[in-house]
Amino acid sequence: MTDWGLWAEFFIRATATGFVVVFIAWSAARLGPAIGGVLAGLPIVLAPGFFFLVRDQHPLFVSDMAAGTLFSMIATQGFLFAYLWSVRTAGPLGATILAIAAWCVFAVPLSLVPHHLVLGALIFVAATVFARLVGKNLVLPLAPVATPTRWPALVARGVAAGILVGVVTLLSPALGPALAGALLGFPIGFCVILLSLNLDHGSTMAGRTAFAGLLGVASLATFSGVLSATLLVLPPWPAYLSALAASLVLTAVMTQLTRQLALGARFRAL
Repeated sequence: MTDWGLWAEFFIRATATGFVVVFIAWSAARLGPAIGGVLAGLPIVLAPGFFFLVRDQHPLFVSDMAAGTLFSMIATQGFLFAYLWSVRTAGPLGATILAIAAWCVFAVPLSLVPHHLVLGALIFVAATVFARLVGKNLVLPLAPVATPTRWPALVARGVAAGILVGVVTLLSPALGPALAGALLGFPIGFCVILLSLNLDHGSTMAGRTAFAGLLGVASLATFSGVLSATLLVLPPWPAYLSALAASLVLTAVMTQLTRQLALGARFRAL
């Protein structure tokens, strides 16, 4: 990749990360944490990174890296569950640190095992079901509170997250597909989104967004898994577009179902 290509990738991924952090934090505060958590699964961070990888790397390398990212999403479920478990007692920064530690505990060994897609998908589904079943007992009712969004602080956190993701992007090609795929899947967006929500709107809002994010991550896992599988049978760009479409469709379906469930709950409460 040329120097221009490296810096273009840095800029696009950094900008995309900053945008998604600000947008999801705003969405969770204004549209509710259930919608915000699902929208956090949009591949706004992953898609630009894999765009450049598909363009510049061999399809088998990208397929292996996408498989590594799928396994990283299993660790992301550990991150979200740890955050949900600790958010009420550890404070905004403490909960974030504990969640990152949980991600590392899962991600490091998962980066070292063979990345078989079917096995990764099964483990991801099992981790998601377990985290949702146990995590629902940790979610507190959300009392409606009109809290203004602190835009300067939120934008600053988005910029910081974007720069960090851009740096990881520059380093990824030298790390090999397994470790690079794991780092590409590191939930930096969730780190900043949940920290921002906790600081600006309280631990209950952040915790409910983390719980909803357990479903939102399914879209990222779908993108990674479909990309890894289709690169083995399709040309690079049709494979990439197929993965992107599958992820977007799943996010749209989950968002619609979440809205219908919320409307149903409101109707039953009347």
